[in-house]
Amino acid sequence: DEEGGGGKWRIWFGGDVQGLDSVLPEIVCLHSIQGDEEVDSVSGQVMKNIKWTTFNNAKALVAAKKATPADFWTFAGYAGWGPDQLMGELDRKSWYMCATDSQTLLLELAKQSAYTDPRDAGLDTWELLMTMIGRAATAEECSGDFEDLMVKEWARENLL
Repeated sequence: DEEGGGGKWRIWFGGDVQGLDSVLPEIVCLHSIQGDEEVDSVSGQVMKNIKWTTFNNAKALVAAKKATPADFWTFAGYAGWGPDQLMGELDRKSWYMCATDSQTLLLELAKQSAYTDPRDAGLDTWELLMTMIGRAATAEECSGDFEDLMVKEWARENLL
């Protein structure tokens, strides 16, 4: 409902821990709203010009007319690791690391928000980001494999 921060919210897949299929999904919102004390009081800094808040806080800011749902990138779930687990996954090339700045990240998130089709389950975003960090060959090698088809099917069943 409009008074409760209603309207349409685009939910992105944040990771497989406490996602939409969880009993208690973890829903976090990123934003770049600047210069408002109420917004700042319920937000934490991620990096320069990018902050995070809970979905409930984001809905309250929308209800208070401090923001709109389009001001947030809303993620359900997260990726998490135990001690040394991420380093092992980086060594196995299961994950890739790169440096970025807030303006590049915000620009890419805005582009993705404008045209990403949820039926693609984020795979188009993954391929774009892999290309941007010089890993286009890896993305191409995996494109259309069984895992991709399964995640697209899951998105069609659970997100649309």
